Amino acid sequence: EFVMGSPLTEMGRLENESQHKRRIGRTFALATKSVTVEEFRKYEKDYGQSAVSARKTDLPVGGIDWYRAAKYCNWLSEQEGLPAGQSCFEIMGDEIKLKANYLSLGGYRLPTEAEMEYATRAGTLTKRYFGETDDLLPKYAWFTKNSQEETWPVGSLKPNDLGLFDVQGNMFTWCQESLGPYPPGDAVSDDKEAQLGVDGNARRVLRGGSFLNQALHIRSAFRLDFLPSNRLSSSGFRPARTVPLVPLTPLSPTAEGGRN
Repeated sequence: EFVMGSPLTEMGRLENESQHKRRIGRTFALATKSVTVEEFRKYEKDYGQSAVSARKTDLPVGGIDWYRAAKYCNWLSEQEGLPAGQSCFEIMGDEIKLKANYLSLGGYRLPTEAEMEYATRAGTLTKRYFGETDDLLPKYAWFTKNSQEETWPVGSLKPNDLGLFDVQGNMFTWCQESLGPYPPGDAVSDDKEAQLGVDGNARRVLRGGSFLNQALHIRSAFRLDFLPSNRLSSSGFRPARTVPLVPLTPLSPTAEGGRN
């Protein structure tokens, strides 16, 4: 349970960031780094990279739409030998939808918006996980002041207190659900499954800011949204998964492709 959103006094605050209490009623895991160019090419060898993502293989992969990120998550579940019934997306050609109770399944998926903010904050209430000042930001995040309008190798700067790198700056992270208003009132709201169908006209959430953003947008509560088909040069992703109470039995003990 944590306080999500930003206070009225936070510099750069947007109207859709109203503070509220959110409960994540499960244990979840989140990749310590964004998916890199090298990792994504194992899935889609011929995927055309944007110029800012093609310089080195350890750069965060960019120009990724939400659909490709979701397909990669299902592929990663297969690579690790997880039971097919634990994958979080139903993929039929170009059509994708989320499985019922996907937050209870053990396959890879995209983080929910609440999971992403909780992991980014690492227990803090300040606008960034290291505090309020802009002076320290270049030590933790790639943004307009220090990026030279390019992405940089994942894990090059300091992590937050949960050991997560680049959760602010470098590359935006696609979230699982569509953008929606935060719940009103002081009651605690549960982080739960969103609509299962994926509406191509419903904008989905991105978190974290990127190498193209000013310091004003590199904040734990900052929300961006784009259509799921949008391939911004600054949009990437990092897999998440729900940690099951009972360990899953892999289909193959020799499966490869896991992430820390």
